[in-house]
Amino acid sequence: MTDWFRLLRDMVRLTVRAGRRPALMLALCTVAQAGVIAGIGLSQRKLVDDSAAGRGAGVVVAVLLGAAAYAVSATAGRVRGNLQVYLVGRVRGMQNERTQRLVSSIPTLAHLEHSPFINRWDRLFESSQALAAMPWSALNAVVAAAGLAVTVGLLVSVSPYLCLLALLGVPLYASARRADRLLREARDAATEALRLHHRLHDMCVEPESAKEVLLTGGAQRWSRRATDLWEAAAGGEAAARLRGAAWQAGAWVLYAAGFAAALVLVAQEIRSGRTGVGAVVLVVSLATQLQGQLRMVLESLTETAEAGQVVSHYWWLKRYAAAAERPGAPVPVVLRDGITLSGVGFRYPGAETDVLHDVDLHLPAGGTVAIIGANGAGKSTLIKLLTGMHEPSTGRITVDGMPLAGLSGIGWRARLSGVFQDFARLRLRVGETVGVGNVRFVRDRAAVAAAIDRAGAPLLRGLDTRLGAAFGGVEPSLGQWQRLALARSLMREVCGDRVPLCVVLDEPTASLDPLAEHELFRHFVGQLSRARRAGAVTVVVSHRFTTVRMADRIVVLDGGRVVEQGSHAELMAAGGGYAELYRLQERAYR
Repeated sequence: MTDWFRLLRDMVRLTVRAGRRPALMLALCTVAQAGVIAGIGLSQRKLVDDSAAGRGAGVVVAVLLGAAAYAVSATAGRVRGNLQVYLVGRVRGMQNERTQRLVSSIPTLAHLEHSPFINRWDRLFESSQALAAMPWSALNAVVAAAGLAVTVGLLVSVSPYLCLLALLGVPLYASARRADRLLREARDAATEALRLHHRLHDMCVEPESAKEVLLTGGAQRWSRRATDLWEAAAGGEAAARLRGAAWQAGAWVLYAAGFAAALVLVAQEIRSGRTGVGAVVLVVSLATQLQGQLRMVLESLTETAEAGQVVSHYWWLKRYAAAAERPGAPVPVVLRDGITLSGVGFRYPGAETDVLHDVDLHLPAGGTVAIIGANGAGKSTLIKLLTGMHEPSTGRITVDGMPLAGLSGIGWRARLSGVFQDFARLRLRVGETVGVGNVRFVRDRAAVAAAIDRAGAPLLRGLDTRLGAAFGGVEPSLGQWQRLALARSLMREVCGDRVPLCVVLDEPTASLDPLAEHELFRHFVGQLSRARRAGAVTVVVSHRFTTVRMADRIVVLDGGRVVEQGSHAELMAAGGGYAELYRLQERAYR
């Protein structure tokens, strides 16, 4: 419950930031609209009693009071509705941005690769509307509860027994809580299926994957599979809603029976002469209002509870992000010794086996190290550890003798550069696509042009060329995308403000022929003059021996272990697995 109130306070602050004056006006309209409800009921009672007694002036006053109350209620309701749509929309956008910032600020990848973690922040995005409306749902509940108390007080003025109508709100509240729990459980259970549903549909319409889907004729199959997933998730939620509705229907039947009993009680009071006809009007009006107030309280509590469904996910993400983003020690300006891995092992979250086992490795400052191995040997995982995207499960990594885990995460990421096999195809303008490699200089056209020139990337129609056919722009070829990615990775080298200390090339040119790949790597490494002066370590991952032989040191991984390491000449002289694979590949390319 403490976390719930903390979340409410957090959302109130965000709402005030979104618009202090609109928030104040909305709060006043909410209170005003609720406050006139009792006035409407009292004016109706006075109208009937004064009419029966022949008091003309009293009738006029009652009519004027009722009309004023209705006018205030209608005006406040209209203004309130418009303001709430405006404010909730703004707060929803701000909340989504805040969640996105938290997700993207975490320096490691576990929350993006481990399904239970993904489900948590995915639910936050799904519930952003409920989170944004949370302050108003809570206020509506409080105001409705206060109005409920006034209504009960007026009912008691007719007969003390009528207060029992309010007690019938207890089963209504209990049934609403049960319905909320059933819905929350159904939504949590369906989160992963809905993610897969969206991914399957995207796979059928995104250009990169649609080609293969069309070629295999699997579009209908995957679309049907996605629909089945959605229907299963929707069916589970519908079943939960129906069960909840059944409980709530039973509670409302009980309330209706109590309402009928109240009318019988008032009729007996009139027959005995203890109250007037106006009391009937008042009771009918108040009992109807009581029903509406109870419904408003329950709906407000349900809406608030919907936001409360993600309380644990919200605070988990904030705590996870805070724990992951350590301040840490400053990163060295230059590397003197290099990067050392000592007894490093790694297991992905939720996995049953280790991917890396007891890796001991030294990457000397200023050197170029090539990592080779079969698919699944752990090459890309090793790169993720070096770049701080994951932390070792066992052992440690040091940078010039300082533990990598103790360095500033932001500082270390600022001194990294490179390209991955699954490099991002940023469909922006050419200048932006390259410039984001060093966001501080994204608008520096000279720096961007220099990076493009060094990488031999295409300018296409200039830095302002829009990329992506889906956005009415130019769709680069695979080779052009690769060159743009390489240019992006050179931005820190070109600008010189944060010269990389570690440059990684994880098979970004796997689709090129061996000679073209070798030439591209040779050209790229030759452009890293500032990085070499800073003692940067260049790590190359490739299956092509024409590429890896140019490295100062070659590391062979097999089953997550280092089985060989040395220069090309040393490994060939040793006559081990590297030499055998080299000769096989050499013969294949003759």
